[in-house]
Amino acid sequence: MIHEVLGGNDLNGEQKLKDYAASCLAKKVYVIDNDIIHFANFGSSSCTAVIGEHSVILIDAVRSSVYARQVREILSEYTDKPVRTIIYTTILPETQGGSGVFADTVEQVIGCTETVRPRIARTCLNDVKEMRKIFTRGYGLADKLIIPDGNTRQEVITSFDSTRDSWLEPTMWIENNCSMEIDGVRLSLLRTPGETPETITVWLPEKKAAAVGSLFYGTFPNFNIVTGSDYMETEIWCDSLRKVRDLEPEILLPAMTVPVTGRENVRTVLTTFADALEYILTETLTGINDGLDLDEIIASVSLPEQYQTWYLEERFGRVEWMIRAIWARNMGWFSGLAAELTPLPAETFHEELIQLIGYEKLSQRIGRALSDGEYQLALQLCELDSRRYRVQKKQALKALGRESDCLGERYFLLARAEEL
Repeated sequence: MIHEVLGGNDLNGEQKLKDYAASCLAKKVYVIDNDIIHFANFGSSSCTAVIGEHSVILIDAVRSSVYARQVREILSEYTDKPVRTIIYTTILPETQGGSGVFADTVEQVIGCTETVRPRIARTCLNDVKEMRKIFTRGYGLADKLIIPDGNTRQEVITSFDSTRDSWLEPTMWIENNCSMEIDGVRLSLLRTPGETPETITVWLPEKKAAAVGSLFYGTFPNFNIVTGSDYMETEIWCDSLRKVRDLEPEILLPAMTVPVTGRENVRTVLTTFADALEYILTETLTGINDGLDLDEIIASVSLPEQYQTWYLEERFGRVEWMIRAIWARNMGWFSGLAAELTPLPAETFHEELIQLIGYEKLSQRIGRALSDGEYQLALQLCELDSRRYRVQKKQALKALGRESDCLGERYFLLARAEEL
C-alpha cells in the first residue's frame, strides 16, 4: 500500500499536515493476512500481532496502556489466542510503554541489549527532554491547533502521562543476530541500528515480512531533534536499510506511519530512503571539506528530484536539521568563524546592537517584518530584547507555527508562543 505524494506546493503548511495525517498517521488496523495484523498509529506508534499455533507474538506494545488496551480489545475480534511473547524492536517508550496490559498472559519478552551511554547525562537531562517532548507533540495545545489523526486529545494526554507506567522488562536479551521458532512461527531477529543503535528487525521468512521498528517510517527522519537525542550514524543506518532490502521482503511493517507492501515497492522504498540519507551525508561532508560554513551548506544542499516522494517529505524532520547534526557530529560546536571562538554573552552583544540601532528603528522594523510576513526575521529581531517585544514575539511564533509543514516544528513553535 504505497501512498502517493501528499499535497502540492500550492497548499499551506497546515493543510499539508492535515493531508499527511489523514494518509499516514490515521489510526487503522491492517489485516496483512490471516496470521499478521498490524495496528497502525495507536497514539504515536504501531505494533504487529503475529498469530501462532496456540498464542500471539506481539511485535512492540505501543506507547502506553491507553492504546495497548485498545489493541488487546481489537485483537480479540480476530483471535482468542493469548499474547505469550512480546518482542521490542527498539528501547524507545513508544514501543514498550503498553506492554503491562498483557502481563497476565505474557511468558517471554525479548529486547535488544542496550548500547552503553553516559549515565550522568541520561539521568540529569530526563526532565528537560520530557518537557521538550511535550512541546513537540502538542500535548498542552488547544484542540483547534492539533492536526487530527484519529486519536482523541484525551487519549493522547492520558497516554503521555502513563507511558511505561507498567512496562514489562525483557526476559531475553539479543546481542547478535539469531533465528528461532516461537509457537510454530519461524523468525529471525536482526540487529539493524538506525534511529536508535538498539533497533531490531523481526524477519518472518515464510511471510516475507519485516517489522523494522523505527528503522524506516514514512517521512524524512528526525536527526538530533529539538527533544535532544544521540547522533544517528547515517552510514550505519543506510547499511541497515540495505540489509533489510536484500532480504527481498514483500511486507514492510514500521513502528509508525503505514505499512508498505509489494516486493518492488518495498525494495524501491528502502533503496530510495537509504540513498537519500546518504546523499545528504555526502554533500554535507563535501561542503565542509570544501571550506563552506554551516549556513552555506544549508543553503546549497537539498534533496534532488529523484528523492521527492511521500516517504521523504519533511513532516517529522528536516534536511536542515540533519545537516546541522552532521556538522556537530564531525566538526563539534565550533563554526570556524573566529568571532565565535570566544563570543560575548548574547545579552551583552544584543545591548550593543540596540544602542546602535535604537529602539524606535528596531520597533519599526519588527512591525514591518510582521506586516510583510517575514516572521522568522521578526522573531530573531525580537530576541534582541525578548521582554520588551514579548507580544510581537508571540505573534511571530504563532505565525511560524501555523505556516510550518513539519509536525514537531509546528507544535514546538505554537507551544512556545502559548508560554508568553
